[in-house]
Amino acid sequence: MNRRVRVSTGDVEHDVDVAADGLVTIDGTPYRVAAAGAGRYRVTAADGTASLVAVAGPPHALWTVTGGQAVEVVADGSPHRRSAPRAGETGMTAPMPATVVRVAVAVGDRVDAGAAVVALEAMKMELTIRAAKAGVVRAVHCAVGDLVTPGTPLVEIDG
Repeated sequence: MNRRVRVSTGDVEHDVDVAADGLVTIDGTPYRVAAAGAGRYRVTAADGTASLVAVAGPPHALWTVTGGQAVEVVADGSPHRRSAPRAGETGMTAPMPATVVRVAVAVGDRVDAGAAVVALEAMKMELTIRAAKAGVVRAVHCAVGDLVTPGTPLVEIDG
């Protein structure tokens, strides 16, 4: 049985067809999806390139991580909540449930836009949180080992 959904990733919407045999078509491009462990999937494109994708969260607020990028995926009909400030805002929050593995800044540090400020680990994949803008670190709300949930403030930067 095939299932068709409309999926939003940020401000971009995609048409997705999911077949029972593991074939997923996104905006007309087919991918073969196979389970690769708890919360992990191997996604293979038609040209044979493959990526490991980690998935976490409830069906109405899934997060995917691949290549160090985290994306919230919201299927049509799902309640969507804004869980984290977007680029350009002063606070940076956790995009998904994770553990803080590195804090690269301290209060008073000057940072450039795009500089690594915190590293999180979720499902054995590391995600680097980067400064949304240049400025001075006003506050650090996390420490190595902290468990954070979506929306948890991590770092504040004054521009």
